[in-house]
Amino acid sequence: MSRRAELLLASLIIGLSVIYQVHCAIHGFDLTDEGYLMSLYQWFGTDIDFAKGAGGYPLTCYLGWLLNFWTPGILPMRLWGILIVALTEVIVYLYLRRHFNPYFVLAGLFIQAIMVAGDPKPFGYNTLTAFVGILALITILEGSRGQHNYLLFLGGLALGVNVFVRIPNLTCWAFILCPFLVHFTSWKQLSWKKGISQGACILLGALTSLSLTWIWLTHIGADRHVVELLQSITGTLHGKSTHSSASLISTYLGNITSSIIIFGAFILCIIAASYAKSAVNKMGKICLFALSFLCLYQILYIHSTLLGRNLFALMNGIALFGAFPYLFSDNHKRAIAISSFLLSFLIPLGSDGGYQTMWVGTWMALPVGLCGLYECFQNLSNRWTHLSITLSIQPSQISSTKTLPLPTLVSGLIFCTVVMVVSALIKIERKSYYDPGSRSSKTTAINSPLAAGIYATSQRADIINPLLTALQDYVHAGDTILVYDSSPLIYYLTETKPFAGISWPCVYYGQAYVDQFIEAEKSTDKMPLIVLQHFYSSNYWSKVLPLYMDPEADCNFSSIEMTHNLLRVRKQYHYRQVWSNRYYDILMPAGK
Repeated sequence: MSRRAELLLASLIIGLSVIYQVHCAIHGFDLTDEGYLMSLYQWFGTDIDFAKGAGGYPLTCYLGWLLNFWTPGILPMRLWGILIVALTEVIVYLYLRRHFNPYFVLAGLFIQAIMVAGDPKPFGYNTLTAFVGILALITILEGSRGQHNYLLFLGGLALGVNVFVRIPNLTCWAFILCPFLVHFTSWKQLSWKKGISQGACILLGALTSLSLTWIWLTHIGADRHVVELLQSITGTLHGKSTHSSASLISTYLGNITSSIIIFGAFILCIIAASYAKSAVNKMGKICLFALSFLCLYQILYIHSTLLGRNLFALMNGIALFGAFPYLFSDNHKRAIAISSFLLSFLIPLGSDGGYQTMWVGTWMALPVGLCGLYECFQNLSNRWTHLSITLSIQPSQISSTKTLPLPTLVSGLIFCTVVMVVSALIKIERKSYYDPGSRSSKTTAINSPLAAGIYATSQRADIINPLLTALQDYVHAGDTILVYDSSPLIYYLTETKPFAGISWPCVYYGQAYVDQFIEAEKSTDKMPLIVLQHFYSSNYWSKVLPLYMDPEADCNFSSIEMTHNLLRVRKQYHYRQVWSNRYYDILMPAGK
């Protein structure tokens, strides 16, 4: 295929991925993760004390505040995220196509891009982390290969900036070692002087941007929120928090195990599809293709979770094992493969689900891994063909080689990659994470100008719309209220400010939140209106839970200390119920 035809194909595939993301962006209503970010974006640039949780990703929140100021609303913010995803696709494709098979690069990018559509908050620290991190990595690799110090410095600047896109991105400073990968031929020929000098140039850029960004954060008053959030992490390292030490270690080990198992199943399906291509009997072909499809489809869709656990496991497994052949390739391919895998390994660190929730690490690793599998299978085919020709003087050998799968492993890889794409599309259409269920059921609008163009199921809309209507009688834009405990999007839709500056209490889990609450309580002369929920509001929404606010029931996001604190406040300030739809109560303190 000519270069022009290839670019047209790339434009078509990237364009289709964008169209599909836009289609998905109008469906799905999330009170929790997206609501938390939107509430931070709303106040970060004007009243930063009401966006305390932004300390974990201040640059993301500042950019979010600017975008929300220019184009307010949930849908416009999702569209901005889709634009960032499209730019990431273009940059990775243009870079990798020069070194790897462009068609498998496009296949990997398409899978990665459509997985974004399963998450109805494409703008945020996930996609921004990937965009800035990939820019940093590519710039460093090119600077090291061409020995351009200015590129190394720019790559370092991007590494420093990325820390404040998401604080755990500090782990990506491991790319300071990339010059050693680029120039490594053997331990005897390794140029330590060149590696150290180039690494120092990257480090200088990273420290420069880190320092300048910190000065800017201090200027706008965000530095103390970064410090507060870092201190609050100690409250999430124990108890039932998903960020507890034991939970994180268990999750990461489980992720690695799943990647190995699912990748092994993928290879078995490739072999089955290869035998199907080689089979002489037509019924045998059909049965083997059906077996390969059904096994892989069962694993990737039927048995996968809402998050698409098995799909993410396979993507990371391909990134790991598919990149392995490049360890024996030329220096630059080897450096790209290793650093791409490191990107997929480092980015999820600090996330409660590992790669299940920070799925953007495989932007480069998945395309590289698919290309590695393709080249490995192609080499096996070429070697087997050469061996067959060598032994062709023996008729018995000729007939036996016709049924062997080795010459058609590439066809099996193509078949199974298509199955992976189909599984991802069906998963996202029917198992979207934050608003599960078929997108065809999400046809009811949310009654808020800031949710224009967003459609949810009638069940969700029937819970939220009456609450939004009732709140119009009690609160106005700019008021301070308390939404407890896990519906931060209510703040954004009503343009209200969170009491104690924390829109999602579980972020400051345990005593850290109680301390922030008591501090705010002491500094106010009137307690806020409370919106109290009685159901589990993350992913699947539960039915009404009568014991939701029972400290001993363990059925909410809060710790026992946090729940006792709210029960104390309700009693101490004589709150009374003024409205309820059973899912939510509106409570007013005495004197209001």
